[in-house]
Amino acid sequence: MPYVWWQSEYDLQCHAFSLDQTDGSRSFYEAVCEHSVPDERVSRAQAGALCMNCLIKVGSELPDVRWRA
Repeated sequence: MPYVWWQSEYDLQCHAFSLDQTDGSRSFYEAVCEHSVPDERVSRAQAGALCMNCLIKVGSELPDVRWRA
């Protein structure tokens, strides 16, 4: 499943959210790690450190080359 990596304004980490959550308006988004963020507290940008729990669950599907070491 494809993911988008968005920053939570709660913990300032970049979490993996399933792409099917990006269609339509939602009041909350749930990350792969089960971190829940209300719409007004999610920044739709790849910013901040990647969430390690999301990264482990998603595996090698990194957001782009700048995150690869």
